[in-house]
Amino acid sequence: MSKKSVESLSIDALKSVSSRTKEKLKLAGLFLLKDVLIFHPIRLAEIAGFSVETAEKVVEEAIKIIEEHDKKIFGLERASKILVEKKERKFLHTGSKNLDEILGGGYAAGEVTELAGEYRTGKSQACYTAMATAFLPIEEGGLNDGKIGIVLIDSENTFVPSRLEPIFKRFGIEPKEALDMIFVGRPKNAYHQMRMINELVKVLKENNIKLIIVDSLTKLPRADFTGRGELYERQRLILSMIESLRRLVETYDIVGLVTNQVVAMPDVFFGRPIKPIGGHVLAHNVDTRLFLSFVKENIRSIEILDSSRLPPAKTRIQITEAGITDPEK
Repeated sequence: MSKKSVESLSIDALKSVSSRTKEKLKLAGLFLLKDVLIFHPIRLAEIAGFSVETAEKVVEEAIKIIEEHDKKIFGLERASKILVEKKERKFLHTGSKNLDEILGGGYAAGEVTELAGEYRTGKSQACYTAMATAFLPIEEGGLNDGKIGIVLIDSENTFVPSRLEPIFKRFGIEPKEALDMIFVGRPKNAYHQMRMINELVKVLKENNIKLIIVDSLTKLPRADFTGRGELYERQRLILSMIESLRRLVETYDIVGLVTNQVVAMPDVFFGRPIKPIGGHVLAHNVDTRLFLSFVKENIRSIEILDSSRLPPAKTRIQITEAGITDPEK
């Protein structure tokens, strides 16, 4: 069976669950077998409104059916097949050729890229530039295969649509049409943000979402859990959010971008005196970590701190009203 047909396997292929259970899955926005595998059985039970035992049965059979069609042996597949899939990866133009180059082509689909840095280093502007380039045709470095949608979870509460107009103009994109395809969420607290991420599966397919941005991932957990005694709960929530986001972008071949705040380290005398929030939980669960820092005026340095596929590298970008670009020579 082709990859396309495997991707479209419906939950109606489940034989051991009742029609009522299937109906509950559909009401929760889960129409395909790959949809249910995004969630742990406990979370699936909460979303669909049935017992954990039923959720375990659904997940177990979904795994079995997909593995049979993928011709996997006990969940295993050949490394040569994975290599081919990685070579076919899609990239989103960042707005800067310098940044595209060190990223191996741009922001990778199926991955989460983190943009960390101090206030006013250009994290949000980099995200807004990606929102514009996503509407470009695929052959021009965009993600547009017809009509696409973008999701922005604006936990910073700083998004102003008019900021996109000069960026859209730069790339020849009609602002009104593009804004109609951008879905903005403004979570009130960390748990609300977690819920938004979990429920994205309900809108992804219908609106052909190709880019998900969370700006910022860590602000609300940082604000809601302030004491040392609450550190575990904060980290657990950050882990849950980033893992849910990773599963979504990998399953649906979406570009995922998250911004991150930083914290000062006054006891550090050599090297970088600030570091991204989230600790090892976030560091181990994003695919590529980028760190933005001031150079002068509107010039910023971007460094690859860590990546599952890229070597450490550094370049410079320029922050403009029309998005990020390369510094003038």
